[in-house]
Amino acid sequence: MSDSIVLNETQTFTIENYGFGNLPLEVANEVLKDGRTFSHFIERWIPNQPQYSSLIWINGCKEYDFVDDKNIKYDEKTFTCNGCKFVPSNMLGAGRTFDKEVFEKKANNLVYCIVSNVNFPEIKIKFVKGSELIKIYPKGSIPLKDHVKFFN
Repeated sequence: MSDSIVLNETQTFTIENYGFGNLPLEVANEVLKDGRTFSHFIERWIPNQPQYSSLIWINGCKEYDFVDDKNIKYDEKTFTCNGCKFVPSNMLGAGRTFDKEVFEKKANNLVYCIVSNVNFPEIKIKFVKGSELIKIYPKGSIPLKDHVKFFN
């Protein structure tokens, strides 16, 4: 694990200078609270922060979003007002099924970067080993009711 990435510690940031042309800021806030949209931006933002500069963003939809100088793989997952699902994306959505064995194998080989945008533009970031996370949330889902507990 990179020396600059601290596990199980929450860091809080306020995103500044964002928007889209003359779109009202309230609309941009609404769009960025959607985890599908937000993830495209946050995955590029994270390695540009000094404390996360050891992370290298992986372009495209891969099985993980970042690697570090020790080839540790990290996957960003967004904690929204619907909670946080950290199962592989191909197991989410209509007609898709949860495969516990595949999920556990993947989770055991990752560090998750859980980013809360519940109070956007304030965000919270916490890095957690997948092997630890699946002990607490074996179905790959952190409910919204655990938001405060998870990030404390």
